[in-house]
Amino acid sequence: MRELPFANGTFDLVMSSLAIHNISQHEGRDKALEEAVRVLKPGGRLIIADIRVTKRYAEHLRELGMTDVSHQLLDWRFWYGAP
Repeated sequence: MRELPFANGTFDLVMSSLAIHNISQHEGRDKALEEAVRVLKPGGRLIIADIRVTKRYAEHLRELGMTDVSHQLLDWRFWYGAP
């Protein structure tokens, strides 16, 4: 996730589900977000479903120039059984 093997601007959509929080350091999580943004085409969409520090993800995405960033909590329907 921190070194995606794709060229800049390759995808219309990048999606991450319950993955980024597994990177132990803030710097590594930031790098994963930067890589996701790097491989997006202009106007592309990034969807992240995750737990913990998601407000920080939103802040960092804004710092990277992403617009229309929204943040919402996952509800019980997202979990595959129980948290």
